[in-house]
Amino acid sequence: MPSTKSSSPRVIGDISIYPIGQGTSLGEYVRAASREMKKVRGIRFVPGGMATVVEANDLATILRAVRRGHQALLKMGAQRIAINLRIDHRMDKPETIEYKVGRIRGVR
Repeated sequence: MPSTKSSSPRVIGDISIYPIGQGTSLGEYVRAASREMKKVRGIRFVPGGMATVVEANDLATILRAVRRGHQALLKMGAQRIAINLRIDHRMDKPETIEYKVGRIRGVR
């Protein structure tokens, strides 16, 4: 495996976080969680229709953001919270959200 010291591997993930049992309109909860997650230093945040894509230098940063989102929902009174988190931590070369999307679109 090539050394990663000269490059900056990035951790990319997608996060879906929402309360269960709070009705069918969850926008206010998702906005509150997103607001808190964005406050984490070192995280890039790209909201989507069904999940949010995040990028950071390390896994700990992403997990801090998830924790903040979770805490925001608890403060709003959520009694049950679902969190779906997928992580892609590639160590052989640096990647970004744009690079991954470009590969899908055939740009790179």
